[in-house]
Amino acid sequence: MLELKNISYSYGKVQALKDISISVQKGSLVAILGANGAGKSTCLKAISRLIKIKKGQIRFQDTEISNLMPEEVVRLGIIQVPEGRMIFPELTVLENLKMGAYLRKDYKKIMQDFDKIYNHFPILKRRKNQIASLLSGGEQQMLAIARGLMADPKILLLDEPSLGLAPVLAEEIFAFLLKLKKSGTSILLVEQNAFMALKIADYAYVLETGIISLFGKGKDLLKNKLVQEAYLGVKQ
Repeated sequence: MLELKNISYSYGKVQALKDISISVQKGSLVAILGANGAGKSTCLKAISRLIKIKKGQIRFQDTEISNLMPEEVVRLGIIQVPEGRMIFPELTVLENLKMGAYLRKDYKKIMQDFDKIYNHFPILKRRKNQIASLLSGGEQQMLAIARGLMADPKILLLDEPSLGLAPVLAEEIFAFLLKLKKSGTSILLVEQNAFMALKIADYAYVLETGIISLFGKGKDLLKNKLVQEAYLGVKQ
């Protein structure tokens, strides 16, 4: 469904991505793991066309998207939920959700999606008329994901959805992502919480300073000694 082939990108003289290749199959959840500065968020920005890659190809459903504008990528159904939530703080919860559906014209389906969102996140329904900045950190993350879903994505790009959340709230977010994957939504997940990500990922890539050092099925990487030592805190 989505393929990054030998892509490279540099911030000035610092090469953030070095000939990396990643693929996401339809209906799967793929995780990108790595420490801060490994290039994880840069991958998502490259897909969303927020940065222009120096080398390589990005294809979505057999369409070359490497030279598209960000809004064209969104219209194709590639929706990113950015790190730090980036909600509209002065708008209400409902208005934030409506912004997610801004480009859509299928009014009946939009109303159905509102019902699904409120079913998944009852707290958002109860606070739909509340200013978004007054939500807790966990509620704001729920809103950010919900806003992305209101765009009716063909693939959802998630950048550090558990960042800054209490463990209980992080588990709730990951449980929802697993449910979302089982419903058929394709997901590319950037995440520092390697244990939780690998538990729900069909496939995963480990990035180290812009290079893919390991890749494989999520359940296999959970058992990998290098991953356990570097990312799971397990001493061999």
